[in-house]
Amino acid sequence: MLNLVGNQVSDIYPLLSTGLGEGDKLYINNNPLNSDSLYNYIPQLIARGVTVHYDVPSNNPPVIETITGPIDPVVMNTPVNTGATFTDPDTLDTHTAVWDWGDGSTSDGVVTEENGAGSVTGIHNYEEAGVYVITLTVEDAGGYTATAELRYVVVYDPDGGFVTGGGWIDSPEGAYVADPLLTGKANFGFVSKYKQGQSTPSGNTEFHFKAGDLNFHSSSYDWLVVANHKAMYKGTGTINGEGDYGFILTAIDEELTPSTDVDLFRIKIWDKVSGDIVYDNQMGDEEDADPTTAIGGGNIIIHK
Repeated sequence: MLNLVGNQVSDIYPLLSTGLGEGDKLYINNNPLNSDSLYNYIPQLIARGVTVHYDVPSNNPPVIETITGPIDPVVMNTPVNTGATFTDPDTLDTHTAVWDWGDGSTSDGVVTEENGAGSVTGIHNYEEAGVYVITLTVEDAGGYTATAELRYVVVYDPDGGFVTGGGWIDSPEGAYVADPLLTGKANFGFVSKYKQGQSTPSGNTEFHFKAGDLNFHSSSYDWLVVANHKAMYKGTGTINGEGDYGFILTAIDEELTPSTDVDLFRIKIWDKVSGDIVYDNQMGDEEDADPTTAIGGGNIIIHK
């Protein structure tokens, strides 16, 4: 009887030997191990028997190559379709997938695969307006996983209210990229709302950081999300009357939440051509993060 030394398998099967003695020996497994893979047996002679060491081929994790979803904002309670592609060096491996929709729910992905390449699809209805991060996890038969995130899916309610604000903040260090040490008062004024029958919001946004000679003026809006005490909207504008700049403004109305006793404000402005950030009073945070800068004066109102 031969003993197997190495990775644990479910059963130990007897092996046949060509004989005993010195030198290399050939051992033939007369029952399959728990894998379709080939094994490389390296025999070692010991007293009263033979110990066989075998090398088990390593398992490789899958790799998610692409993940896609809607680019345009989606009206809540309408289907959101997502997709992804993945590869796996282990061409005989099989896979499962799970979508985490970012609203507290998950669902199994529909996997189609062949010869180490596959795709995953999913569909979901959001019941609340919000800006969501979708996470996909693909797992192979050996328990190895890969994850990827889709940022962001914007879900809005055209009848969900609007937001207005006016006042000022103390612009913190690091907010103005051209001069990170520059601080001072920055004034803002804005309104963003959906007009009846329109799929994009309208309004106006002004942001003036006098110390940095930055005067931002919006020209169009892309979307608006109002979710309870928080409003967030995205659009395009100019700085000092020139250029093509994107912006996201996030605001919290303190009267609608016990988590703060002051209105909170954030604006992020970037060059749409280069992608470089120009101004962000919450530099480094994710775009969907709650604002943390308290307004120094004025008010923000979310109208239901």
